[in-house]
Amino acid sequence: MNALPELQELLQKPNSSSLLRDERKASIIPSQGISKEKNHDSNEDIGQKDVVSLIIGDYGRWQLMMTFLLSLFSFPCTFHIYLPTFTVKATKFWCRRPENLSSLPLEHWINYSQPVDACSVRVLPDGITAESIMNNTAPILESFVRCNEWDYDRSEVGDTIISEWDLVCDRATLTNLAEVVFLIGVGIGGVLGGWISDKFGRKKILIGMMLAQSLLAIVSLLMQSYLQYVLVRLVMGLVSVSVVYAAFVLSVELVGGAWVTIAGVCNFFPLPLAYIIVSLLSMVLPNWRDLQLALSLPGCFLLVLWFVLPESPRWLLSVGRTQEAKMVLEKASKFNKKDNIADIDKLLTLNKSEIRTEEPSVLMLFKGYLLKRTFCLFIIWFSMTIAYYGLLLNIGKFNLGNLHITSIILAAVEIPAIALSIPILFKAGRRIPIFVSMVVCGLACVASEVFSISFEDNWIIISCLMLGKFAIASTNIMMPIFTAELYPTIIRNLGVGASQISSGLALICIPYLWELAKLNEHLPMVTIAALSAAGGAIVLLLPDTIKSKEPKRSANSSCNGTFTVTDDRGQ
Repeated sequence: MNALPELQELLQKPNSSSLLRDERKASIIPSQGISKEKNHDSNEDIGQKDVVSLIIGDYGRWQLMMTFLLSLFSFPCTFHIYLPTFTVKATKFWCRRPENLSSLPLEHWINYSQPVDACSVRVLPDGITAESIMNNTAPILESFVRCNEWDYDRSEVGDTIISEWDLVCDRATLTNLAEVVFLIGVGIGGVLGGWISDKFGRKKILIGMMLAQSLLAIVSLLMQSYLQYVLVRLVMGLVSVSVVYAAFVLSVELVGGAWVTIAGVCNFFPLPLAYIIVSLLSMVLPNWRDLQLALSLPGCFLLVLWFVLPESPRWLLSVGRTQEAKMVLEKASKFNKKDNIADIDKLLTLNKSEIRTEEPSVLMLFKGYLLKRTFCLFIIWFSMTIAYYGLLLNIGKFNLGNLHITSIILAAVEIPAIALSIPILFKAGRRIPIFVSMVVCGLACVASEVFSISFEDNWIIISCLMLGKFAIASTNIMMPIFTAELYPTIIRNLGVGASQISSGLALICIPYLWELAKLNEHLPMVTIAALSAAGGAIVLLLPDTIKSKEPKRSANSSCNGTFTVTDDRGQ
């Protein structure tokens, strides 16, 4: 087979071995920068390419197919994360009518028996009838007892978690418990899943957690008590975030050059589509068990992708599994019609200097230059999550109307936000777009509160909220890419997963954020605005990975050169 001209020329040079060894800093994951040089035949340009891109190219038919398949894993995960919007929807409820008053119109029953709230009911005198209540001749006793049975308004949603286990009145605080526990699982899963993925591989954690998620989703349908349901949601949170980020990291590690950004952004397109699917299915299947069953089945079909998806060749090279990487690269190069590449064995042999001598650990996130990045990212992710989910989960408070329509509108807003993120990331880098989007979100939240005081037209306020949602949705797309680029290959999944600790803490705060309205009705939105702006400011303390000019670190770096040299974006 004939080698590519530039590769053949490089390998024929007497000092080619030392040259390639000196190019260790060219990384296993390529730089995000888009080269403006026209002379691609130069040895300098070849040295800037990592060995994977040299063999299979930055992007081809193989990467297109694999990144598309990996994006499908976002659907079942988003289904289960967004499901509580409908399955834990709080609706109007009232103390159940006794059988002898079943013919009494509901409005009359509520006015007569529950003048204060539905948690206590008036003691009914003997011989009372529906007719006497309707014509206002029924005696009125000022004695009340605690209600033990309720009926629920099912006009918008059907049976929910609340209606099944009567999570109202003194049990109302349990409504948020399942989701708080779920989000605790997200925080734990972000770190645990990332560590397992960095240690044992992206593919294993992806398919293994997908299997666990599918089983848990089906098991939750059999739960007969609220406690059982809560425990299942805890583990569900842990595995769901592991699936999302394992698929994301694997996607960006299969491509090179400018395509890393495109693959990373495109991995988020299923999110708004999943929101729309959940909303539409909820209209057809209003009962929570039926809806959960319908949304659990797609994940089961994804398990067959075990036989199709590859392990990340860049991860395999970073851990010294060269032969396995070679098998993946040979299949990919053949699929991309690049099987005329010669000397793959020689290239991979020369690349063995990249093998790490230290196993990935959480402590690596807090060593050397990564210490500053980890703490900054912790604050940014907390702020972004508060803003994104604060608006997403509480938009119904602004009287947009039907929950399903509101959900679809919010999902539609994210589609152009995702699409525009690609050219923005290429033209403006990472730092400035994230800074601008978070500040715009903060200003939009403040404007919505100012206009709510000055204007009575709700659509002016809604327009501000949509602008804020659009801006923070863009941040939500760009931050995972930026985070992944700031960490080297060996701990990339761990670093991305660790960010979910602060994200999980923020999500736990979301249900209680609106309790601030008891102090001042504008305080929740002002808090979101302040955190969003503060998070944007912190972004400016980080390097812009698309055009980072930081010097490469040697093996004597305080962060341990065994992994810092594996990725120039992690420098």
